[in-house]
Amino acid sequence: MLVHPRPRINPEEDFDAEKNRLIMVLEECRRDGIRLEWEILQEGRAAACSESDNLGRSLAHSVQDVSGEAPRFEMCPGLLETRFYAALGIPAYAYGPGLLSVAHGPQEYVDMRKVRDCAAIYALTAIEMLNA
Repeated sequence: MLVHPRPRINPEEDFDAEKNRLIMVLEECRRDGIRLEWEILQEGRAAACSESDNLGRSLAHSVQDVSGEAPRFEMCPGLLETRFYAALGIPAYAYGPGLLSVAHGPQEYVDMRKVRDCAAIYALTAIEMLNA
């Protein structure tokens, strides 16, 4: 059986320690007689930015202004480019019009009204940040 686990290590966890712990579990399974092979195809360190950062607050204000609802900041299960900015101390957030529940799958779609709203949110956020 071929399994493709995608464990996510959270930003507050030690990447190397958690990776080693996972590999130790796999090696223990193999020692117990389970036929098991693995290969690391891609890995990346987790990143997070505080929602209280200027950019986070500005994005939240823009979302509230356009949608009428306060946004909820949460961790994304994907491996995003925002991690490169975070590693440099530059705040970055993933925000877009699509639904994670259908993203990157055969039934993926995006409501065009959400695309328009998202463009307005990006513009308002940029204006607020440039005026800061």
